[in-house]
Amino acid sequence: MGASLHNQDNSLVRLFKWIYTGFDRTIFMGLKFTLPTKFVSPLGFLGMLTFVVFIILGITGAFLMLWYEPILDRAWDSVSKINDTIPYGFHMRNIHYHASNAMVMLAILHMYYQFFSGRYKIRNEMLWVTGILLGVLTILEAFTGYDIIFSERAELAISIAASLTNSIPILGPDMMNAFFGSGFHDFVLRFYAFHVFFLPIVLLGLMVVHFPRFLVFDVPMVMAVSGAIMLTGGVFPIDMGLKFDPNVPPGITVPEWYLTGLYSFLRSQFDKFTTGVAWPGLFIFTLLIIPFIDKYKKFSWKDRPIITAIGITSIAQIIITTYWGFYIDPDRTKSLLERLVIDPIFLYTVMALLVPLSFGFTYLMIKLAKNAEANAKKQKPAEKNPIQLPSKWLYILFIALIAFQVYLNIAAYYAVLNGMKNYSLFLMGILMLVFAGMFHLYRYGRGLTKSNVEVVTTNKRKFVFPSFGAGSTKSLPSKPATVGELSDSSDRIFNAPSDKSLEDKKPVPVPEISSSKGSSIPPSSKNSATGVDASTGPGPANDYSQNIRTTAGSLYSIKNDQNDGELPQQTNSTKSPNTTSISDMGGSKTTNPDKNLT
Repeated sequence: MGASLHNQDNSLVRLFKWIYTGFDRTIFMGLKFTLPTKFVSPLGFLGMLTFVVFIILGITGAFLMLWYEPILDRAWDSVSKINDTIPYGFHMRNIHYHASNAMVMLAILHMYYQFFSGRYKIRNEMLWVTGILLGVLTILEAFTGYDIIFSERAELAISIAASLTNSIPILGPDMMNAFFGSGFHDFVLRFYAFHVFFLPIVLLGLMVVHFPRFLVFDVPMVMAVSGAIMLTGGVFPIDMGLKFDPNVPPGITVPEWYLTGLYSFLRSQFDKFTTGVAWPGLFIFTLLIIPFIDKYKKFSWKDRPIITAIGITSIAQIIITTYWGFYIDPDRTKSLLERLVIDPIFLYTVMALLVPLSFGFTYLMIKLAKNAEANAKKQKPAEKNPIQLPSKWLYILFIALIAFQVYLNIAAYYAVLNGMKNYSLFLMGILMLVFAGMFHLYRYGRGLTKSNVEVVTTNKRKFVFPSFGAGSTKSLPSKPATVGELSDSSDRIFNAPSDKSLEDKKPVPVPEISSSKGSSIPPSSKNSATGVDASTGPGPANDYSQNIRTTAGSLYSIKNDQNDGELPQQTNSTKSPNTTSISDMGGSKTTNPDKNLT
């Protein structure tokens, strides 16, 4: 499968190439898109995934605009009609709602990943500032979206927003009249205009500035995020809620999860401007100036302890305030106000204690991480053996996924026909996830070589030992062996010295043999008793000389075998190590260097 996928392009790939070539001549291709050829971590392109979800919101929102009526007494009824009677209206509304939550979540994750990785330091201050503004506008876009339904939950959020706007000194009353109008009738239409026109235009303008020149577009991950949104919509369908009726007292409700932290501040009964405007504004301002106060030279979170501690503290504060925003006193004997009010002393004491605890936790985490790095450097790194699927298993998995997709399509079709909206949306989400897996498997197969066995080609002739138990043996190559190609094991065990090394041996001193008369006999004279020359006769020194001659002869024999019978060029190979040729000094006789003969 690896070979077939590697050599063949299907029609879908050719279509993508044609579109890419066409866009290459437009201003759109001023942005460079990278399509990964293998799996990469989505943490590096969370911003691109956020933009993809924004596109999903635009498509589904345009569908909802066809039937929505921005009128006070018809807003809730029109949304109910879309949800219950319009074909695929349930699917579009749930995808739109959960995509808005996904966009906020991805924007927050993207911001904190950039924060802890220090990517705002590499001349990306403009990207960071525009990114923070985009995050704030994303929350405002989601806030205006669920307000125009005009349910009881929306009415609570509208009342809180109006009171916070009015609490702003000097400009507050005028801003409230501009944004909210003089009554509910003005409000619905103005929030609708903000939601579908003004805020999206500002978001798109900031995105143009915020996007870097090089973007990563991972098709399987885009399909996976889309499938996760659909799957969540099928498992957790959004409830319409109760229609707002000014004649009926409202019940207890809480805003969306990304606003419950702000809601907890307001429930502490402190000044509205301080808790609802000043403190959130201070948090946003701190995030904006982070690139300009971070003076650390390194990027890792382990090397920026103060900045890391600030990030950990902010996450802890968000978690605590979000929890208290959702908390409602379960005692129904109390009044509505008593159940909603949060003890300010307890809330702010906990938030104050979180600061030193977060800094201490950051110090401990950095210390443990650095100790782990030091221990890892001392140890030998473990070898990573990548998992490689054979072509057979790639075929089996691909065919199984195709069959599963066919089943999901049929099941989703019958679920739609039978009015099982939740189940059909759930199956559509699974379908997108399976498609993401198929695309990744296809990409994995294209990245493989024609076989899983690496073939090494070389021009060198190598000797291959015969298999154990084989009846036949293989002969050595006839070509003279070169350095690095010797196959005989003796060549590796014993390094034979050259002829020159034999010549450079220092002469071995031969002891003089004294006669009974005290006269010394020269080494070259023969022993009268044995008739053996003293220079070649038995004895330790003579045995050593004889051993050297024998070894040299063996070495020449080895070299003759290696050179196919050709005798090597020998120079003074028969000299004794303790004699010197007079021919080297102009003569032809041989004498002993230890003693001159008279």
